[in-house]
Amino acid sequence: MSQSNTLASGLKVGVVGGSITGCAVATLLSRIGCEVTLFERSGEELKDRGAGLGVPPSVIETYIEHDLIDADIPYFRAGTFVRRWRTPAEAYRGYLAWDQPTNVLLMNWGMLYRNLRRRVPNASYRTAQRVTRIDNRSDGAVVALTDGVQHIFDLVVCADGYASLGRHYLFPEIIPRYAGYVLWRGALDESALADAAVLESGIHCLGYRSGHGIFYFVPNADGSVARGTRLVNWGIYVPVPAAELPAFLTDTMGVIREGSLPPGAMPLATERALKDATHQRLPSFYANLVERCEQTFVYAIYDCEVPAYCVGRIALAGDAAAFARPHSGAGALKGMNDAVALADALRTGTSLDAALTEWNTARTASGNQLVRFGNQLGRALVEEIPDWSTMNAESMERWFTASVTIPAEIFRPPTAATRT
Repeated sequence: MSQSNTLASGLKVGVVGGSITGCAVATLLSRIGCEVTLFERSGEELKDRGAGLGVPPSVIETYIEHDLIDADIPYFRAGTFVRRWRTPAEAYRGYLAWDQPTNVLLMNWGMLYRNLRRRVPNASYRTAQRVTRIDNRSDGAVVALTDGVQHIFDLVVCADGYASLGRHYLFPEIIPRYAGYVLWRGALDESALADAAVLESGIHCLGYRSGHGIFYFVPNADGSVARGTRLVNWGIYVPVPAAELPAFLTDTMGVIREGSLPPGAMPLATERALKDATHQRLPSFYANLVERCEQTFVYAIYDCEVPAYCVGRIALAGDAAAFARPHSGAGALKGMNDAVALADALRTGTSLDAALTEWNTARTASGNQLVRFGNQLGRALVEEIPDWSTMNAESMERWFTASVTIPAEIFRPPTAATRT
């Protein structure tokens, strides 16, 4: 059921970016009476790469209450981070250093995106033209497209990811910082594994010098969670010096890509070198799993703090604003929380400027805090990772507690809820 008030009713809002954050913004603002037009900046519908993500149960419950996702969205519940390290004596599965308690729901990214996309009317979701420019003006903001047409809005929300056009316009001096490593990812059908039961125990984290890998089950593209039908999602953090990054991100056509190599773009020689290194770094069970994967992809890890989430009538949300390294596991959640908070601010605010000021203050602090949290995890798990094979559960817990401070509010959705 829609809710509207004098401020939100009829407010013309442009959303740039049609991924998870953009769809959440468009859905929630439409429900409170805004007239929303969403522009997918790439000019086409987004594609599912089979990636997974972990979500705290309380967060999923909140999004179900907001009707952002279906109540029966499929997931797996993980109660443990299984931290292992390859040793000569434990070359197949690795030395078990610590079963670290957790409570995480493991989901398929594509399923989450499709849940959100279904809630955005097709008439509001524009893909025919790319966004080329975003500008503030005295009475609102303007979005310009490749065909030269300009659309004027009372508010523009940029949800166009880490390479955001909106962030570049508002803060041209802000340059995302390369972390010195990349995340190589892939997925494999469970049916291709002889002993998939190894992965039943939780989220498997495999440490090695200068990095680690993570392996876990997610529902398949159709949402099945039955044994034998699941996907094994994995990601391995690999150090790549900044000077070598352009060569590493050169695709099969010899073109240097910006930030990532999507599925099908990675040269065979690059993938072969990554797989060979994995056999040296990870226990054989996990390295053999990676060996069987095709269409793997990789993206460079950056992080970025921002001085504000809103300037004038242009707002930033999700990774278009502050964005953190993926160790935090909160990228998609942060963007959805930005959307929830913005809808609440507009629903309860007395004026547009006052609502945006309130939202900007809270989300800027929260987003930058998440970046610092991701940096802590990056140092602990990649840049300064200790040899887990010399540690037991007690010493691992002491190390982790001393290295990482988990902010109490980091994953919690805003308390004021826009109920539907």
